[in-house]
Amino acid sequence: MLGFRAVVALFSGPQLHLLPRRTDEPGSPRRPDPRGPALIGLLIALLLVLGGVLLIRVLGRAARLQDCVMSGRTNCAPINPDSSAGP
Repeated sequence: MLGFRAVVALFSGPQLHLLPRRTDEPGSPRRPDPRGPALIGLLIALLLVLGGVLLIRVLGRAARLQDCVMSGRTNCAPINPDSSAGP
């Protein structure tokens, strides 16, 4: 009988809760999900990074064109091969 009591005492001690307790009881305030603002922040950061990459590409292209013009060349603008073909 002593072994049974030891087993019962072992399992009746502090319990490990793997899932959060539900707080859907009436009258208890509902807390907003803390991941919402984090996801919005992540989206804003992603948009800023993509905007930065686009800005770097556009400014780099403009800088190469300006460097070409400043070196004295006259054929700096890229030529579209489709538009130069005659009828």
